[in-house]
Amino acid sequence: MKFCPNVACSHRQRTGTPAEYDVERSDCADCGAELVDGPAYYAPPSGEPAARTLPKGFTSRILVTVVALAVAIAGPRLVPLPGIDTSALPSKVSLVNVSVFALGLLPVIVAAQLVEIVAWLVPALRPLRHAGPERREKLGRATVLLAMVFALVQAWGISVWLGAWQFGASPLVTVASLLAGTSLLVLLAAWVTRRGLGNGYALLFFVPWLVTEGEILEGLLREPLSAAEWAPILAIPAVLVVTTLACARWPARRDEHTHARAAGAEPYRRGAGSVGAAPTPLRLPASGIAPLLILATVGSLLLTSSKIGLIPYEAVVWYFKRDGASLVVQLVLTAALVVVFGWGFQTPTAREALWRRVREFSPKSRPLDEGDSEVLASLGRSILPLCIIVGLPLFVDAGPGASSHFLPLVTMLVLDFVAEVRARMQIEEELVSVWPEHRVFAADMVAALLRSEGIPVHLRGILYRTMARFAHPFVPIEIMVPASRAEDATRIVRHILLGELPPAEVRKDEPEGPAAPKKKKRKTKPAEDEATA
Repeated sequence: MKFCPNVACSHRQRTGTPAEYDVERSDCADCGAELVDGPAYYAPPSGEPAARTLPKGFTSRILVTVVALAVAIAGPRLVPLPGIDTSALPSKVSLVNVSVFALGLLPVIVAAQLVEIVAWLVPALRPLRHAGPERREKLGRATVLLAMVFALVQAWGISVWLGAWQFGASPLVTVASLLAGTSLLVLLAAWVTRRGLGNGYALLFFVPWLVTEGEILEGLLREPLSAAEWAPILAIPAVLVVTTLACARWPARRDEHTHARAAGAEPYRRGAGSVGAAPTPLRLPASGIAPLLILATVGSLLLTSSKIGLIPYEAVVWYFKRDGASLVVQLVLTAALVVVFGWGFQTPTAREALWRRVREFSPKSRPLDEGDSEVLASLGRSILPLCIIVGLPLFVDAGPGASSHFLPLVTMLVLDFVAEVRARMQIEEELVSVWPEHRVFAADMVAALLRSEGIPVHLRGILYRTMARFAHPFVPIEIMVPASRAEDATRIVRHILLGELPPAEVRKDEPEGPAAPKKKKRKTKPAEDEATA
């Protein structure tokens, strides 16, 4: 029997005893320490355990993240537009709406979503989405141009609105200030992504929104509400968070029951040890929040159609009712959309093609013999969580539960943030991003292969991306490995995802053999030539 001697091992921290292994393995599957023989490590350590030090650069990452979030939260509440007299503002106008940061990151986020949807719908642009960061640069340039257009239009609209109220400075100064505020937030988001913790765009977009929701709840506390009125405001957000946590926990829980542990750790979390990679289970929800976007789009189309007289306004009122047949229609539509989008996001053909490359690289990896059953099962398990996320917000008007996608995305964002902090604490070496991937199943498969090759991996943003899918392309799944293994990991990732063959190894230490002597051609007689012909 082998044991892990590391007193700071994550398994020891959870259970109080070291991890033990009854298979041949050289390192601990939880912390990577070299294993030792003998049961002596069940006894408590003789002295006090050494104090754990923070990894190199971890403090600076925390500082970068805190500074950026402070600017994103306090800036809209402290820095008004030039010429704005905050004391003269009407009571219904919030300072956030007339600050230098009034546009926020919304122009960039909307532009990124539209470009991703167009690239998904247009066959000529579809290959750019999953062809690596080099080819996605075209989509990035289109996102920047479209975001500039959106920002200019919105800034001009705010300047016209302020002019109607006789507030603010000249339109040119107002537009320039708003563009400067958005540009600063974009720089801070990129700074956090590179030098901080988590994805900067998601953090700087949702954390200020979460603060705003807290302010709304604080305002509700001042109003005399009955227990019946408070119940949905508090209970619905709690159910949404629990539902999201169940989706995030599902793959690891399923592995605990259906996969035999290899080298003492779940294959889903740690790879399959030295015997090759194991296929990773599909994550829930299989469709992400895509059905929610379609339902919102249908409501917008109905409202627009009623305004131009194509349909009666009563049809719009019926669609937005919170009980009766309208709710049943929305839930049935949600279930159908879960199947459509879930199948499109992880078709068995795409999974089999990718896993074929994994087995070409690592022949010991387990075959992917699931066929359509795994995808169909994940679709069935995704219907109930999505129906809960769609249906519950219809019964509350205020609070964080009023938006069908806010709390699920924020919950996944928090879980990803905590996972990255834990990964950086457990892996002493600096983690670097070697590849941004936008397909959830592809990132999981590559991570399983890298772990089976002995390369520690952290998938930054995997849970958030599972919930958002193609809706939020500004948060890719970043495959992060220790800096010393970045070159090996990049070579493996490019081989698996792009089909690039690894470079042939040339051994220069072997001397070249003598060249073979050239053979002289023998002249034949004309008679022999004729016979041969």
